[in-house]
Amino acid sequence: MELRDYIAPLQKWWWLILASMAIGGVSAYYFTRELPPVYMARTTLLVGRAIFESNPTGNEFGLGQTLARAYADLARREPVAQATMAELGLTEMPDYEAYALPDGQFLDITVTDSSQELAQMVANELARQLIRQSPSGAVSEVDAKRQEFVRQQLDELQTKINDTGEAITLKQTELADLSSASEIASAQAELEALETRLTSLQANYATLLANTEQGATNTLSVFEPAGLPTEPVGPRKTLIVLVAVMGGLVLATGAAYLIEFLDDTLKSPDDVGRLLPYPIIGYISEMQRGKNGLLSVADAPRSPLAEAFRSLRTNLEFASVDKSLKTILVTSPTPGDGKSSTAMNLALIIAQGGKRVVLLDADLRKPSVHRLMGMPNRDGLSDLFRGHLSVADVLRPWRKDNVSVITSGTVPPNPTELLGSKRMDQVLAELQEMADVVIVDAPPFFVADTWVLSSKVNGVLLVLQAGRTRRNVVRSMLDQIKRVGAPVVGVVLNRVTRSRGAYSRYAYLSYFYYSRDEGEGAGQLPAVRAPRALQAMLRSLQRPAGRDEAGAGSEPQLEAPNNGHVHRVEVLPPAASEPTTERNRVSLDLLYAISRELATQLDLRDLMQRILQMTLDSVGATSGSMIVLDERGDAMEGVLIYQGKTAVQTAEQLADVVERGLAGWVIENRRPVVLSNTNDDPRWLRRNWDDNQAAAATPRSAISVPLMANDRVVGVLTLVHPNVGHFTRDDLSMLTAIAVGISFTSQMYAN
Repeated sequence: MELRDYIAPLQKWWWLILASMAIGGVSAYYFTRELPPVYMARTTLLVGRAIFESNPTGNEFGLGQTLARAYADLARREPVAQATMAELGLTEMPDYEAYALPDGQFLDITVTDSSQELAQMVANELARQLIRQSPSGAVSEVDAKRQEFVRQQLDELQTKINDTGEAITLKQTELADLSSASEIASAQAELEALETRLTSLQANYATLLANTEQGATNTLSVFEPAGLPTEPVGPRKTLIVLVAVMGGLVLATGAAYLIEFLDDTLKSPDDVGRLLPYPIIGYISEMQRGKNGLLSVADAPRSPLAEAFRSLRTNLEFASVDKSLKTILVTSPTPGDGKSSTAMNLALIIAQGGKRVVLLDADLRKPSVHRLMGMPNRDGLSDLFRGHLSVADVLRPWRKDNVSVITSGTVPPNPTELLGSKRMDQVLAELQEMADVVIVDAPPFFVADTWVLSSKVNGVLLVLQAGRTRRNVVRSMLDQIKRVGAPVVGVVLNRVTRSRGAYSRYAYLSYFYYSRDEGEGAGQLPAVRAPRALQAMLRSLQRPAGRDEAGAGSEPQLEAPNNGHVHRVEVLPPAASEPTTERNRVSLDLLYAISRELATQLDLRDLMQRILQMTLDSVGATSGSMIVLDERGDAMEGVLIYQGKTAVQTAEQLADVVERGLAGWVIENRRPVVLSNTNDDPRWLRRNWDDNQAAAATPRSAISVPLMANDRVVGVLTLVHPNVGHFTRDDLSMLTAIAVGISFTSQMYAN
């Protein structure tokens, strides 16, 4: 799959995506615009006093972190919340959260509310209620007196410790001045007694200190009370709206791909090409309806619909090069695909080409041709099998469009047997003698009637409707086609949309050709696109090359120098009875491909390069060039391909090509030319792509045709082959036809 296949669902369902985004954004804005601002107040509490100690231990910090998490969980419990509401006289608590900070002894309590004052009061009150739940907050009167006594004892012990320390210092000084052994021994004994007393006092002091709040680890105190918040923390309305819009985008995009995934229909020509081994030879847009039903090509001969059927007619003429298509059966996989309307319009458009056409309604189960063409459905095909009527009796002319119609007639009980009988073979044989083409409107292909009829006609045309025909039905139809050996000539896509979506590269099939006066005056498209160009190519193949629409102009000549004299031989198209060669089939394929390229939206240089490369590949040439001229006759753009590589030509090189050499001669004389040997013709000049003198002296053959539009040369196409005498009159006829189609695009870009 290509990239465009992946983005096709987005292009198809763009309105759903935009609508979902708009609904999400508007809804979010509507619900958030009245929301009041929200404020947050924060209180920070401290567990223990280890952070203020000069030499704290790791155990103290670890225990403090554990206690902080426990107090955070306690703050979220109902007793703390109920006590806070009772203290503040609230009936409902605002949103709050308590959590211990990582790697620390701090505990945060945050309160969010639309009222700044309430958030502050609740945060501070929650902290007070939590402290009351801790040992440092639950102190009775007896405990208070005991704590006071302990503090007094600590003060006394601290005084004694200080006095004892000073006595030890004084005794050590005296000991240093003594010289008598007895005095030294006595002083040392007193010093040991003082040190023992100091140790005892310090131990008592530590024991009493552990029983006070100052030395306790499981204490809770307010480190930072909540202040009055001034800046709101929410709601973030812009972010909410953006999230809603993005949510709509994601949901709608997912829905678009899900719908496409669940949709089993053939959505594009690429889907048809991957599923069926037959070429798509027609693209029909939606048919308009008038007062009397569907408008046919006879009602609007210059409509896009008529141009689409002209393209279908042209493609059928290409398909009939190898074999005659005097009887064409039109069918579809399922009812409602538009086979009957396609058969009717195809018959009318073929008749407009000057051929006698018979439209035969062979759908004996659910006929519709009589309704489409406004005829009574009596004395039709089914009545021929009774034996009292002839083909001429049931053949009805329709208006003055060179079309005759045979309706289905009375609905029989055994249509399959009738259509498979020898009498049906006789009817078809008689119709082929009366008309140039017989169009048979058959039932859908799942009906056995069509299987029988498909073996009696020269070609079968399948009508599919994009976006309606399902893949599994087409697969079943393809299996049945292979079983009965139906001679399918191609596929027609019906009701193809002209939107610039995944199918935009096929939209050119809806364009049509008018002169500027006719088109613009009627409010129609004044554009020239591929179907008209393709018809021009076909006309060029069907008449002597070089004649214009009116039959005027000189015949193109095969020119071969012979001792300085030019011998001209008239170039005529192959006779109608001449068997089609492999080169003829290649030429037809090339015309198909170029007609598609002319409908693309590429820039001029890319388009010229692709068309030139396809032309080189078709005729087996190794080198070639295409030049487009502006209104003044100056070279506007040029493409050169030499041995598979594209060369960039400067403005000076293009001007030199136009003024001199073979291309310049073709532009000046306004007619094509074939050189069997470039070394024997003075018009062939050595160019800068000739690497050396040996390469320049190598004999080659060349062919060059002008690109004409509005009786003006708008460009020139030149091909070169390394073998002498390679190009024939078939090549010249083909290139002349191609030049007609290319000329339309060249003129459009030049203008």
